[in-house]
Amino acid sequence: MKASTILSLGIFSTVLFSCATVHDKLNTGMIVRDCTGTYLRVGEHQDYLVCNSEVLESKKDGEKVSVVFDNTDKCPERDGKIMCMMYHENKGMIRVKSVK
Repeated sequence: MKASTILSLGIFSTVLFSCATVHDKLNTGMIVRDCTGTYLRVGEHQDYLVCNSEVLESKKDGEKVSVVFDNTDKCPERDGKIMCMMYHENKGMIRVKSVK
């Protein structure tokens, strides 16, 4: 009886974890550029600084895009670059994984 219970729990756990895949979420926003960098504006003035902004170079300022991104706390692409002294409020930094 115990062996069948353990086997059942093992099968159930395997099925549960195999179905629990994480899918990247597609976010739609608008490109916002100024002298401080490139941002993705999602919703009502929720700007996210794009670390790898080169992936959005072909997009125009104000253009709507759909992207998949990860939040990040490091942005080595901006290290050592001189930016303007303007402040641009943002909700954090992101790294764009794909543009749709």
